[in-house]
Amino acid sequence: MSDVDDDIRADFLAEAGELIDKLGHQLVELESRPHDADLLNAIFRAFHTVKGGAGFLGVHALVELCHATEDVFNLLRGGKRSVDAPLMDAVLQAVDRVQSMMADLGAGREPVAAPPELILALHDLASASPAVSVAERPAAAPAKKKKPRSKAAPTTPAPTSESKLIGDDEFEALLDQLHGGQAPGKAAVSPPPAAAKPSDDTITEDEFDALLDQMAAQRKLAMTSGAAATDPQPQPRTSPDAPNSAVRNPATAAPAAPAATAPAPAAETTVRVDTGKLDRMMNGVGELVLVRNRLKALAVGAGSDLARAVRELDFITRSLQGAVMQVRMQPVGKVFARFPKLARDVARGLGKQVDVVLVGQDTDLDKNLVEALADPLVHMVRNSVDHGIEMPELRIARGKPAAGRIRLEARQEGDHIRISVRDDGAGIDPERIRAKVVEKGLLDSAAAARLSADECLQQIFLPGFSTKDQVSDLSGRGVGMDVVKQKIRALNGTAVIESQPGQGSVIHLRVPLTLAILPALMVDAGNRQFALPLSLVADVFALDTSAVRQVGHWPVVPLKRENLRLIDLERWAGGAVDERAVRHVVVVTLAEERYGLIVYQVRGREEVVIKPLGASLRGLSGVAGATVTPQGRVALIVDVPGLVQTHARGP
Repeated sequence: MSDVDDDIRADFLAEAGELIDKLGHQLVELESRPHDADLLNAIFRAFHTVKGGAGFLGVHALVELCHATEDVFNLLRGGKRSVDAPLMDAVLQAVDRVQSMMADLGAGREPVAAPPELILALHDLASASPAVSVAERPAAAPAKKKKPRSKAAPTTPAPTSESKLIGDDEFEALLDQLHGGQAPGKAAVSPPPAAAKPSDDTITEDEFDALLDQMAAQRKLAMTSGAAATDPQPQPRTSPDAPNSAVRNPATAAPAAPAATAPAPAAETTVRVDTGKLDRMMNGVGELVLVRNRLKALAVGAGSDLARAVRELDFITRSLQGAVMQVRMQPVGKVFARFPKLARDVARGLGKQVDVVLVGQDTDLDKNLVEALADPLVHMVRNSVDHGIEMPELRIARGKPAAGRIRLEARQEGDHIRISVRDDGAGIDPERIRAKVVEKGLLDSAAAARLSADECLQQIFLPGFSTKDQVSDLSGRGVGMDVVKQKIRALNGTAVIESQPGQGSVIHLRVPLTLAILPALMVDAGNRQFALPLSLVADVFALDTSAVRQVGHWPVVPLKRENLRLIDLERWAGGAVDERAVRHVVVVTLAEERYGLIVYQVRGREEVVIKPLGASLRGLSGVAGATVTPQGRVALIVDVPGLVQTHARGP
């Protein structure tokens, strides 16, 4: 690998990585739309662009693999080959190898070359077609394709019939220039096999026009710089419908006319920023928010001038906070793009068929969340294919299409994002879950009998739970959905499952838009302060202690014809409970279930900056983090789902 600047390598990895991430989804779409010209061209250009960048960096193994794959798509674009299972398998393997090579390159390692059998398979796919070779093609074919040449004014003597044909090497070079490939003078790339060279009838007329324009501009520059003044000047190419005023008079044209008539390059509207800089900026904004909160508390009852200045600071801080958060936002489609290929690979390994539908790919959320959601979603998609989708013959017997369907959907709900993974498979039987949790010793029979149907479904998130009787590479080890639950809880989110036997299942993930700043309800319990995620809060009311009674291990209070289960925050925190003090109940909603958190005082809404816990508190059930209050005190951020789960297990 040649010694190049780290910034150039980073730019290549970022740009090529985006192209490769899209390829998985595009290739799965190709199976259902094998004749989609735009899709074929997009895939071809992706491999061609990666090849060009790899050639510049001197990564010859990556160049060889991309070139072999590109040749296959050249035939597909020209209609000389059809999409079939062996072709898709080989191309998908090539995508996996490209990703592996780029990971090696990003880690500073020499990329491991693709297996020779994969390269050979791609070459065979590119050569085993009914297409005739360039030498055997009738002369009329290239002449017909060169029709756009008539649009340009002649700059050289009329070519003879033999000179009308573009040589293979020249054509490959032109294609490289057109699609962003190697420029002259760059590191040479290993030449393609003779049988895999692109033919000149796979280029579109628009592409050919662009090539001619480029060649004409280069000739004009050469002639104006080195040709004699008496040499004839080339005429600019114009559209037959163009107005006469657009045609320049060659006799009055200035020597720099070619440069003057060329369109000005578009100004850059984006800049690539290291994520570490964004994190530091967000940390700075977080500290500014804490100071703003402190000043707002100090300004209560202060003079009008100070109060006005604090309000202005509040407005500016909110604007800056919103701008920085928007910079950190990325579309969730960056995560979604990998799942059509993942589901296809898992399904093929199990002998199943599956289609993946993506909805809401443009929904934005914090970049850290985009990365953190990748692993949980992988577990969920694999679980849907393995556990949910039935075998094709069984689906047909049940009156379903042979191919199952998995739908990934994202949508914004206030300051949260809801991501749903839905399948139309066999669904989950709550009674089977009830029996399994007892069999595996996760609950005793009495506790399992008290579970409602919905509560039974939520047990799949317990560590060690699995309905598989046999261990395989995909499942049966009791690891998977509990990981999903833990990681979503670490993001201050929730995970809930719904299912109908025979109709399918859906898992809803609900996570905040950002991990840095959290809208919270600030409360006091005893001499402690707590922050409750505002998105979970449904109501607040004064507690009538005479109405509290015990049901099982839960204290409950009647509320709107239901028993609201209560959790005393002061008792949970290990403090002394003052039964004579006036107390309030904050009603929180989790998975359509409501719980009441007993507090002494409700201070109000506040935007808090989430700070990580120290080593002594890290992993404490019911605590998601900490923050600094406007009074300068430390308040714990309550992990409401974890708190409820701890109390549900009983003493």
